[in-house]
Formats: sequence, structure tokens, C-alpha cells
Amino acid sequence: MNVASGYSVVGNYGNYGTEKTLPANSKPFIIPIEELMGEKTTQKTESNSNTNNYVKGPFNNLFKAGTFNFQDYCAKIDPTFDVGMYTKTEPKRSDEEILREIEELAKEHAKTGQFQSDDKRFLELMDEYVSSASPDREGILNHSMNEIFGRLYQCDYSMNSAFQQMDLQRKHKEEEKEPVDYFLEALKNKGKVKGSNGTISGITKNGNYYTVNLDHGGGMQTILNYDSSGKFVSMQMQGNNYYVGGIDNYGGTVTNAQFYDDNGEEIAYYSQQSGFHSEITNKELLRRKELTATYNAAFDVAIGRHQEEIKPASNDAFEKEYLDVLNNTYNKVYERLKNSSVA
Repeated sequence: MNVASGYSVVGNYGNYGTEKTLPANSKPFIIPIEELMGEKTTQKTESNSNTNNYVKGPFNNLFKAGTFNFQDYCAKIDPTFDVGMYTKTEPKRSDEEILREIEELAKEHAKTGQFQSDDKRFLELMDEYVSSASPDREGILNHSMNEIFGRLYQCDYSMNSAFQQMDLQRKHKEEEKEPVDYFLEALKNKGKVKGSNGTISGITKNGNYYTVNLDHGGGMQTILNYDSSGKFVSMQMQGNNYYVGGIDNYGGTVTNAQFYDDNGEEIAYYSQQSGFHSEITNKELLRRKELTATYNAAFDVAIGRHQEEIKPASNDAFEKEYLDVLNNTYNKVYERLKNSSVA
């Protein structure tokens, strides 16, 4: 790999912080008859054959594992696949010390032509520099993932059975009431009604569909969607730091989910199609830009060239902010190193 081609990727800021869009869950949610009768399917745990090796692709079967441990997960990821799975750490040395080391590494790469992301030292320095500004991904993901697992396989779909029972009663009595009317009456006559391991906090109608909201306490809520005949269509779950937007029809596994820090900023997402990935926060992105710009400047001084200022492609305020960090850091480091080399 030549020096120029290696640098072109280093200078590209567009690959960081790219937004991801989760696919909509358009398939109906059909509950097997065993679950309607109160029986639970046995959860199967699948082992990964690459236990002792880096996993180079996304974890498409992440929600079949039955448990989640952040450290174990990160140990199996190829660092060049997802280098953004940072978690909060306390710095052991100053920013200046880390940036000086990245400058020396860039000078070395300029001589050898090594691509920075192929060097473990570069990835470790990036991790060290960024993680001091990271959210507690480890704590959030460990808690959220395992809470989701617990909720997935302990669900009681008795509300669907209740719809069927009420519909049967309605037919025998030849009444005109729809199944959902019995729920509305129950709410009116008894206040909050227990169901599906939660408290019914509301029922809303949207066209021919009904949405039942369940509050489990502790920030946990379940949204159950039924058609007018009482057939269970789909469900979503949310907690303090996550939202599960899709669950497959028969397996009970998650098809897409998003995870957030305590400030509401997205820190990770999962989909069956693309796997499990981190979402970089604004603070982390700025730190990455600063370290990358420092590397770029030292690299360019070593090979005798200068990068033109990168202009924002839109009027987005944050894009302007991080490009200011990128350009200002680059120019400052470049001038310092250039002057010191001339002296």
C-alpha cells in the first residue's frame, strides 16, 4: 500500500458518525398456540464457533444468545470492523501525552507506508483518547440487553387469550360489543387492570387497530397491537436506555433495537440485517476528529504536503463545529511541527 492511498482514508471525515436507519417491522406478529395457553417455548443458546478468534462480521444472531456481556462481546470483534464500541474510562495520562505519541506514530507511518487502521497502536491510542469522553456503554448495554432478554422470554400473552374469551362471550350473548369494549369497561369499572405482567396504562384506537400500553415500572413499558377481532399483530418494548421496535413472528427474538445514554443520545443499534454496531456520540466524534487531525498534520509534514481546509457540505451546526475542530487542530499542529523541523 502506498503512502498516498493510505492517507486518503485518514483524511476522509465522512465515514465517522454516519446515521443509521432501522428497518420498519412490517410483518404481522403471530403468537403460537402454545404461548396462548400459557406455555413458554424453550430458549436455545447458540454458541459461536469463533470463540477464540475475532468475529469479522456483525453479530446477526446476537439476540439468540440469551445473555450479553460487553467485555466478551468486544473481545470477539475485529477492531477494524467496529472501532467505535468505546466505554467510559478514567484517563491514565494527559491528552498531550497521547497526542504526542500519535504524532510520532504518524511520522513512522509516513516512512513505512503502513495504513493507520492496520496498526494496533493507532487503534489503542484512538480508544484511549476517545473513551475518556464516552458514555458508560458497558454498564448501559449490559443492563439493557439482559433486561430485554428477561422480558422476551417471560412474556404473558394472556391479553390475547382474554380477547378470545371476551369475543366468545359476546357471540354467545349475541351482543354487539367488540372485544376491546370489554377492556374499556374494565378500565372504567376497576381502574388499572393487570395484564401481561404489567399494568394497563391506556388503550387507543387507530383505524381498525387497538394499542394497549402496559407499564411495568422502572421505566419498562410494553406496547401491544391488536386488530379489531382481537388478533395480536405486533409488540414493542422500551426501557430507560432502549427501544425495541421489532420482534420476529415465531422465534421471539429482536429484529431491531436502539440504545441510548442517559442524555437520550443514541449509543448503539441492532438489526438482523446489519448486526450490532455502536453509534458514536457528539463528544466522541469531536475527540476522534482531534486525534485524526493531529495524525494527519504530522503525516503531512513528514512527507512535505499540506491539506486544504475541509468545507462543510451543509448548514448543520454540528458539522461546522467538528470541521472547525478538524481544520483548526490540523493547522495548529502542522505549523508547530513545520516550524520545529525548519528550526
